Amino acid sequence: MAASAVLLSPDDLEALEETIAILSDDEAVRQLAASDAELARGEGESEQDLAEAMRHRGKTA
Repeated sequence: MAASAVLLSPDDLEALEETIAILSDDEAVRQLAASDAELARGEGESEQDLAEAMRHRGKTA
């Protein structure tokens, strides 16, 4: 017998809706795939580099 209702928390529903929105956006999916490939090649930024960029950004904002 199939379920006739499903209960989700509001947070879980929001997360599912956001996932659907992203996966429905072809450009967003392309950007995510490109980012994954970049990380796989070791071309991503380190945590230290990102922290430094955020500190610099805070000084110029």
